[in-house]
Amino acid sequence: MTSKTRSFRPSPAMIIACVALFAALSGSALAVGIGKNTVRSPQIVDGTVRTVDVRDNAVNAAKIAPDAVSGEELAENSVASPEVVDESLTNQDLGAASVTSSEVADQSLSSDDLGANSVGSSELQTGAVRATELGAIVQFSESETIKAGANATVTVSCPAGTTVISGGAFSSLYSIHVSGSFRSGNGWRVDAHSNSGSDGSVTAYAYCLSGGSSN
Repeated sequence: MTSKTRSFRPSPAMIIACVALFAALSGSALAVGIGKNTVRSPQIVDGTVRTVDVRDNAVNAAKIAPDAVSGEELAENSVASPEVVDESLTNQDLGAASVTSSEVADQSLSSDDLGANSVGSSELQTGAVRATELGAIVQFSESETIKAGANATVTVSCPAGTTVISGGAFSSLYSIHVSGSFRSGNGWRVDAHSNSGSDGSVTAYAYCLSGGSSN
């Protein structure tokens, strides 16, 4: 008895089904074959890890190299007061004119916080400075003899630590004419001429403010 062998040709649908089954089995095998914590840096291609691959809060200070983060890496307004260590900022960390009146607590500044000559008349409100805020005003004087028919000049200076704010003159005779009375340096000067027939005297006065600058 003669037997005949029949050839079997798979259909396209069968081929597709087999390929799908093979892929599914291979994927599972690959997934099962990777153990926990077995993928390390040498197994990762440089530049392939993206932001979406990094878990939230996975990058902390210990993962960041010193000086690796600059201002360009920080989002605007991302650094607030809680992120700044107390007493860690100096004037070198502040931008020019970055601290204005709104950042300064009322009544928190003292004379030690002000630079020399930093407060001028333009910073003072009208009537803001009263006599109680000023130092004592002290009078100093110098007298000179003036000969009959002659001229004389008398000057008086305010001592160190005081500032001349005004002055004046006095003559012992009505016939002595004061031709000039004005500030001279940190003091006061008086120029006079005598029309008298006898000698007299001329006195220059300076009124000096204690604690002022002599400029």
